[in-house]
Amino acid sequence: MQNELIQKVANLMSEQAQAYSRLQKTTKNLQASLIQGDVTQIEKLTREGESELLWMRSRLLEITSELTHFAETRATQAENQPLEENIREEFDKSAKGLIEIAKEFKTLTSRVTGLALGGSSFATACIQVCGVPASTYRKPVLKKY
Repeated sequence: MQNELIQKVANLMSEQAQAYSRLQKTTKNLQASLIQGDVTQIEKLTREGESELLWMRSRLLEITSELTHFAETRATQAENQPLEENIREEFDKSAKGLIEIAKEFKTLTSRVTGLALGGSSFATACIQVCGVPASTYRKPVLKKY
């Protein structure tokens, strides 16, 4: 039973790593859209990212639940039985892969967060100075009479 639990957790962690890859791709596209100021694309990518994050949170809860169940199972055993070697290796590989991609994603989000905050500050300054958002402001046309 404990081998099956750890196998399931390893599979869930692999799925989580794949989700991080998809989220990383969406975040890179969002970064480009923020630079270009494409509001429609920004909204679309934000919704995609939020949807992916929702599934990731759900999967994380499932991983935590399975690990808790594994710990409870181990605690009730009089003598702990070792995990199968191939399952232990798969678990370790999945865990390391998940940690690595999570670190990469953290670095990416730091850059994109800075960009988003800078854009927000710029938009606020434009509204304070000009009274309208930067995306709708057009300089007045001066005519010679």
